[in-house]
Amino acid sequence: MAGELQIARRYADAYFALAKQAKDIPAWRTALETVAAILGDPKVLRTLGDPRFTQRDRAQLVVDLLKDVPAPARNLARLLAERGRVAVLPLVLQRYEQLADREAGVLRAEVLTALPVSASLEKTISRQLAEKLGGEVQTTVRQDPSILGGLVIRIGDRVIDGSVRTRLQALQAALA
Repeated sequence: MAGELQIARRYADAYFALAKQAKDIPAWRTALETVAAILGDPKVLRTLGDPRFTQRDRAQLVVDLLKDVPAPARNLARLLAERGRVAVLPLVLQRYEQLADREAGVLRAEVLTALPVSASLEKTISRQLAEKLGGEVQTTVRQDPSILGGLVIRIGDRVIDGSVRTRLQALQAALA
């Protein structure tokens, strides 16, 4: 997995640099999302993984499937197919999104709650995170009953754990 992350990082960084140079980061993101959706289809993945096809055949299949996709994204997909690395495409997209968000000054936060959250509370959480972090924050709220109560907030590699489950575990450890 670490090797795949490194490979994906290189491709995403190069693709992002070209998008930045073209001054059209959002359009390049959309094109990459389209490529990932088309090539992520299980039937396509099975076909691309078929050992009866040569790398050249795979690359031609990718080009044919992506004929309506802008050339830079199509070329990236072709290159990945030629090198037998189509499987890293979701990681390339993930890294590209991180770079695009950083460039735009946007932070993404995943918020776990034990109970469903209303739209107004979700906006309040997002607004307060933006104030604390000093930038735009896009939140994704998911429900996870296993945390029992409170919130767990993930922003990049940072975790703010205010869950009841964690507090109970800490209390249990202190009493043991």
